[in-house]
Amino acid sequence: MRQKNISTWLLACALLASAASLSFDAAASFEPELAEMATAEGADSNADSQPQQDASIEAELEGVLGIGFVPRDPTAFANILAKVTNHTPIETYVRANGYQVLTLAIAEQNLPAAIALGEEIIARALATENANAITEAHIFLAEAYLQNDRPEDAQSLITDIEPLTGGITNPRVQYHSKHLMARIFIRFEEFARALEYMLEAHSIISNTNDANTQRRRQFLNFHITRLQANLGNYSAAIETANATIEESLRYGLTERLPDIYLVRAYAQQYEQGPSAELVREFLRAAEEAAIVGNGRVEMLGYNNAGAAELLMGNLEAASTYLEQGIAVATRINNVRERSVTEFNLGYVKVMQGNYEQGIAEMLAAADVFKTFALRREVSILLSHIADAYEMAGMYQEQAAVLKEQNEMQTALFQTERDKVISELQVRYEADEKSLQIQLLEQEALLQTQQLQGQQRNQQYAIAIGVLLLVIILLTTYAYRKSRKINQLLSRVNHELNEQSLRDPLTSLFNRRVVQKHFLDERRNYKGTHGLFLIDVDYFKNVNDTYGHDVGDEVLIEVSKRLVAITRESDMVIRWGGEEFLLLIENVDHDGLASFASKILQSVCAKHYHTSKGAIPVTISGGGLTVEACKTNIIDNWDEKLKQADKLLYQSKDNGRNQIHVTTEDGSAAIILENSLRS
Repeated sequence: MRQKNISTWLLACALLASAASLSFDAAASFEPELAEMATAEGADSNADSQPQQDASIEAELEGVLGIGFVPRDPTAFANILAKVTNHTPIETYVRANGYQVLTLAIAEQNLPAAIALGEEIIARALATENANAITEAHIFLAEAYLQNDRPEDAQSLITDIEPLTGGITNPRVQYHSKHLMARIFIRFEEFARALEYMLEAHSIISNTNDANTQRRRQFLNFHITRLQANLGNYSAAIETANATIEESLRYGLTERLPDIYLVRAYAQQYEQGPSAELVREFLRAAEEAAIVGNGRVEMLGYNNAGAAELLMGNLEAASTYLEQGIAVATRINNVRERSVTEFNLGYVKVMQGNYEQGIAEMLAAADVFKTFALRREVSILLSHIADAYEMAGMYQEQAAVLKEQNEMQTALFQTERDKVISELQVRYEADEKSLQIQLLEQEALLQTQQLQGQQRNQQYAIAIGVLLLVIILLTTYAYRKSRKINQLLSRVNHELNEQSLRDPLTSLFNRRVVQKHFLDERRNYKGTHGLFLIDVDYFKNVNDTYGHDVGDEVLIEVSKRLVAITRESDMVIRWGGEEFLLLIENVDHDGLASFASKILQSVCAKHYHTSKGAIPVTISGGGLTVEACKTNIIDNWDEKLKQADKLLYQSKDNGRNQIHVTTEDGSAAIILENSLRS
């Protein structure tokens, strides 16, 4: 039986136990916080002399809405709708009827009626030429489509309103539109664009300063946490989740904590492996979700607890928790995500030796799962099906599934983590730190206002003396606070500049340095130089066999060995994952082969001493010469990268542990002839 990849096991059993919770599918998209933003944000949204909002109705709407736009009190909501007429200000008219659209589409599952009402309010909004109302009317109907698994229709509506975004003055509508666009792009697996819109939504938060600012931050940071986890950036997901939980507890925002506990435990399981402690964390999420009436998270909490027990080989406990998840899914009528639990229960049967029934249940559940999951999640599901076929001795079926999975993973590799997370993660961290500083300033101002209000209620004679003292203290405090904030900003800016150019694991330059040196600063390159693109051989096997910590140790040591053979004027860049790029100045065709041998000798000749013992490591690579053009920068940079990548894959195909370099007559393979030494 082939060796199990523990990281794949974790993602399949934990992600398959909560795949939709990390997929931004219909059941996870809408959020109550959007409905709770203060109406004052858009009170002056139109230059028309007529009021655009009814403050009284807006306040009532905020009071009745529960989780997911669906009113917690249908009777109270019906009474509010009865007050809304054709004479109601347009923005309030759209908002109230928009929540009715989502009530029809989600709570009553009557999409045709929701579409009819949605098109009616869009037509009424268009007649007013009010950008806030037009945009929000489209948003509500797009949400209704998204909740009913019609992302194409949702995308079409959003495309219609993109030209209007510049005229939106209500931050609540701006925020909702950006976040909705992000979720739509995630459904089409355009993760880079999705993260761009999330960062725009994150920036919009800084334009608001009211009672709901913290709620919006919690909402968006929670979704960013989920996207980080879904893209495999588990350490960032854990960090964001911890910060979000800390803020949520500080501001008393506990309703969404079960969701955050769930995604944090999922990321921790992927990073650390399954454990009894994480089973308790999943059960905690389920139990707290039951208290607040969040049946979906309750279901996924039991599913993930069962998946963790399954990973640890505790099949009886796994079945118990998974059956509890099935019971909750049945109670809330969640058919699609129930398929995840049914898949895992089938897996339990396979592991118990009931191959025929277990595989049949897995395949049936997989058919449902594929209708709403992302391709990356489907790829992981296929690995479990392959494992089940292997256990059953059905090797022909196993080979077919593995081939399908390999083709899918190849197509996805360069479109997810390496090219999406690194650049946008730095931007998110910068925005988040700046926003934290702003919030500190707002808290200080609020404390000052409260203190002044208390002083005014005291006796006049005492107030004069105390007020003088307060003024002195506040002046001193403000001065010190200002200095502290300025120092913090300076430090943050310096740290962010370093983070944006350095890989945090190896301290090598990252991809951004290429933009900085080759395009922004126009670093001069004269003459002929060597360009090498190298990749650690079988790095996935290192992670699978020894763990990700040892994989990180290997990457750090490879970095040190590369730096040791280069000069200060050369550049060594962590290009992504286990790939490295070297730019060696003043190297011609003859020197290219010599330096390739030097790389192999330095990186591959000696074993790597890790925390798990000495292990052999080899690399494959491609090298060619590059020259400067008339503007003294590397000529045809993108084309040269493609050539280096092609040479690298020649080395892979030719048996690895070698570097293909260009010569005047074509290309040649440079191979390390000496055996590895410990």
